[in-house]
Amino acid sequence: MDVYEGIIIKHIDYKESSQIIYVYTQTGLFSFLLRGANKMNSPFLGSKNTLSYVKIYASGKSLKNVKEMEIIKSYPNIKLHLNKYTYVLHMLELIYHFADGELNHDKSYPFLIKILDKVELEAEYVPYINMFEAKLLYLLGVNPLFHECVICKDTHDLTFSIEEGGMTCVDHTLKKQPYSEECIQLFEFLYYYDLQNPSSIETETKTIMELRHLLDEYYMYHLNIKTKSRTVLEGFIGY
Repeated sequence: MDVYEGIIIKHIDYKESSQIIYVYTQTGLFSFLLRGANKMNSPFLGSKNTLSYVKIYASGKSLKNVKEMEIIKSYPNIKLHLNKYTYVLHMLELIYHFADGELNHDKSYPFLIKILDKVELEAEYVPYINMFEAKLLYLLGVNPLFHECVICKDTHDLTFSIEEGGMTCVDHTLKKQPYSEECIQLFEFLYYYDLQNPSSIETETKTIMELRHLLDEYYMYHLNIKTKSRTVLEGFIGY
């Protein structure tokens, strides 16, 4: 029997009474079968939910059969607030979508845990969601360049370009971008933010809204993804 530890990022019903859960761990994404999980007397009723941080004892190869499961952390404050929970589901969808690619799990997994801990505790949690998305771009190999023109390396009169993936000089800016200097500065600040040496984070609503749209556009243009949770969130928060 093998032991796994990670975050449940998705679960689906399987046959009449069982479920398959997808757990993101330090070494990647694994799927597990919970036999009888939907029965009222199932020992997994309280631990099978998305966002539970669990320790799993299982056997098998591709679809592993769970023998025992323990909850390490359940993130009650996240699950209590609908907007916060939906934001987190958005993050988990991104992990699920890219986990089987070239994502560096040694870096992305502990970072995800750190961000979840912040979101669980912080009232102003949205910048930490944005921070996760900004840093995930680096791990996916489509990170923006902030300090010089991505084409000629010039460092003067720079403008951010979604299409070029970073800053462009006056000679290589193809069109005027709709995002303010404050928005780009916040994007850069969160991209380089060090959770080991925390500092205050800008939370002005206008700038946060602007950055939300920028991240959506960047992910769609470079990675062709907009999560279902992000679409749901638009209905909740209005943008």
